This record gives sequence, structure tokens and C-alpha cells, in this order.
Amino acid sequence: MKTDTIQRQIKSFKKRFGEAHFLLACHAALPLAITPDLLYCIWTNFQQDVKGRGIDIPWVAVTDLLFSGLWEEVGLEIYEMDATIREMLLNYLKDNHNFGEQRIKELSEFLLVYIEPQLESDDPDIQDFAQAQRWTAQAYLRPKASAKGLGLALSRAYQHDRDDIIRIAAVVETLDQPLSKFKKLLIYGRGMTRFARGDLKGAKTEFDKIRRWGNHVHVAGVRLLLPKNKELTREKPKSFRVYWVTSGILSLVLVGGVSLFQNALILSPSPRVVVEASQFEVFEVKDVTTCSFSQGIGKVRGLDQQLINRLNVVRPNSLVSFEDLNVEMEEATWLYLQPPAKQALQQAIDERGESLVVASAYRTIADQLVLFNHGRNRRCEILIVAPPSRSNHQSGLALDIRDYQAWKPFLEKYGWRWFGAADDQHFDYRGGNTINIGADSVLAFQQLWNLNNPTDRIEENGSYDAETEQRLNNSPVDGFPKES
Repeated sequence: MKTDTIQRQIKSFKKRFGEAHFLLACHAALPLAITPDLLYCIWTNFQQDVKGRGIDIPWVAVTDLLFSGLWEEVGLEIYEMDATIREMLLNYLKDNHNFGEQRIKELSEFLLVYIEPQLESDDPDIQDFAQAQRWTAQAYLRPKASAKGLGLALSRAYQHDRDDIIRIAAVVETLDQPLSKFKKLLIYGRGMTRFARGDLKGAKTEFDKIRRWGNHVHVAGVRLLLPKNKELTREKPKSFRVYWVTSGILSLVLVGGVSLFQNALILSPSPRVVVEASQFEVFEVKDVTTCSFSQGIGKVRGLDQQLINRLNVVRPNSLVSFEDLNVEMEEATWLYLQPPAKQALQQAIDERGESLVVASAYRTIADQLVLFNHGRNRRCEILIVAPPSRSNHQSGLALDIRDYQAWKPFLEKYGWRWFGAADDQHFDYRGGNTINIGADSVLAFQQLWNLNNPTDRIEENGSYDAETEQRLNNSPVDGFPKES
């Protein structure tokens, strides 16, 4: 793809979606390929610049990016970016003083943590995919280690498993910028690619650039084997099978073993700890430490209702109940949506003519803080959670349902978008006439707190900051004495 064409494509993307979406795309350009789960984790963990200022990337950016055209779906739930687009976006991130090299390193460290469980997978395809991501992260953090690992992998593939040569060499080629100091490795990779494709003359030309004596070359402190000259002058080698190489890098690998719990994302291999229900009475949000519904998040129902009521004062008709529709609800479910989303849901239900079982819909910032506290303290099998006001379940536009396959065509017909196989019960309403109520939900709490705590007032700005979180943690789970 020509550079000017790519520049126009990026400019068009930025004009269509805005700066926040563009920044998420720049962050998501670092991995060799992304899945919906990985992109969601990047969105969750990088909501500030390196100076600690919020960049306010909306949750809808995750699905917008996947369908924007910047990535191509090269396998089941695997998306790959053109190498030149990737390079341009990463260069923008590095050149932006609000992010720079520090953010590149932070993203790389994050990616290393993210792929660690996959490196232990029993599935060799998953291991290969994770290893490629590992080399990528190391290229920006510890380039010598990345160069050494890639060189050894190519050398081993030449000796033992030549099917892997092209895919490993493709990774080397893609990382030519962060590995630019290792010129011998880049030449070695190009030579191996041509050798594997049967271009023996081209391979010999590359290898002759680094062959000094014998059949080896030293790269990043390790000795790598070169094909012998007689191998480069005979008939073309037998064609090698290539499993996950496309015009870019990766494809046809189903990445398993990484579960996406909507806004409860496991990013660490640390042992999971399940805390059983406590016997003490819960009074404040911060005291909710148990995992069961009745003694856990269900304790916040009184405060929840006040927050919903107050939100509809701050922004009238923000949320409406859809309990009157043909739906069945599971416990811990608040049946609230924005009016356009409810109307679209009603059309889908009416057309199918069956009852819809809803597992989750609206979630207040108090509910989300309970989950966030669980994640922060490694409780309830949740390790990292989207902070309050950042979850799409606080938008009034999200649903988790049962029997998603049967409902999918009906919901999609009326503007609901399926999240994908990574979270197959989840749908987001993408029709028109919706509003962003994230800041309003925070403002609703701030007003409610100040009304009941005149000597400990906080700023009513709709921003979820440390002061707001402290007061929300100290709020009574049964609700405040005053609502108005």
C-alpha cells in the first residue's frame, strides 16, 4: 500500500471518529495482531497520558476500531494491521510529548503480562501466537533479547521445522524499526524467507552479506546456522507449509485461554482467590468484600436506586425501565436502557415473539466500584476491572443475554451489535439518538453526596477522581437519608 494512500486512510479515520479513537488505534498498533479481548484490555488500562491526564476514550471505540478498516480480520477474532499503517501510528505515539517512548514501554510491559498465560498453553498454535507477541514487546523493551530469541528461532526452524521459517521471518521484518541496530538479524531473516520460498539465488545474495567463514553468523551474541552453499545452488527446496502468515503477519490462529469477562479482565497469572460470604453486616460500599450476590453486590441495591433516580434528575429521561417488555431477569440486573435502545430492543423482541433472558444490563458506578475493589484486591476471580464510569454497562446501551445465537439476527436488525466470540453474550446498541451519560452518572453521585454531607463537600464536575472514589467507597449501601 502506498504511503500517500495510507496517510489519506489515517486522516479519514481521524476525521470520522475523532482524536480519542485515533489515540486508541495508536496504542493498539503495538501488538502484531489484536483480538477483541486484547483491544478491550488496552482500552481499559490506558485511559490516561503519561502525565496522568485523562484522554477520555469512549468504550464504543473498541468495536468502532475493529470495523474501521484499519485492521483486517485474518482469522477467527484475529485482526491484523498493515505494516506501514502500524509504523505510522506508532511513530505518532512516540513523537507525541504526552506519550512518547515512555508509553511505548508501558504498552510493551502490558503486552508481556497479557500474553504470559498463553505461553503456558497446551495448544502449540496459541503458544506460537503468544511468542510472536512476546518478541514484539521485547523489541521495544529489551531489543537484544528479542533479536536473540528471533535469531535462535529462525536457526532452529532451519534445522528442525522449516515450516516455521516464513512466519518467524515475517515477525523479524515487521520489527525492523525497533531492531534496526541488529542489521545482521534483518539480513538473516530476509535470507531465510527467500530460502523458504525457493528463491535460492536471492537467499544466497542475502547470506553472502553476512557470511564471513563457515556456515554460521553471530547475532546478538549467539551463533546462528546458515544454509550451506550447496543447498543454495541445487534445485528449489520442497515447498514449506505456512500456518499463520498472510500478506502481513498472523492469521488462522484461534487465540484461546484468555477469557473476556465484560469489564473484569484477567491480565495476570497470579493465583485466583475466592472469598466466601462474610457474616458481618455491610454498611458502606468499601465493606462489600464477598462474592455472593446476596452478601456482595446485591447489598448496594438501595444506593443503586438512588443513583439511577438522581441521574434522571441530572439528565432527564436518560434511563428508562424495560421491565415492561417480554423479558426475564437474573439477579443483580437493573433493567434500564436509554430510550432509543429500549425501543430497538422492543422491536427485536416483538419480531421474535419470545421472552428474552437478560443476565446484565445497566450497572451503576456503585456496582462498578464493588467490582473494581474486588479486582484491586484480587478477590472473586477478578483481577483487573474497568474503573467506575468507564464500563460500557454504565452507558445504558449494553446487554448480556442468554441464547445469544437465536437472538443475534433479531437484535442486529434493530441496531444492536454483537461483541463477538470473546464475550458472546454481550450486545451494544449502536443506533442513533443516544447520549453519553458517563459524566452525568458521576455528577449524580457527587450531588447526592453533597446533599447529605454539607461539611464534606466535593466538586460537582462529573469527573471520577480520587476524592469522588473515596466518598463513593464511604457511601451507605442502603442509600442516603436525603434524595432531594
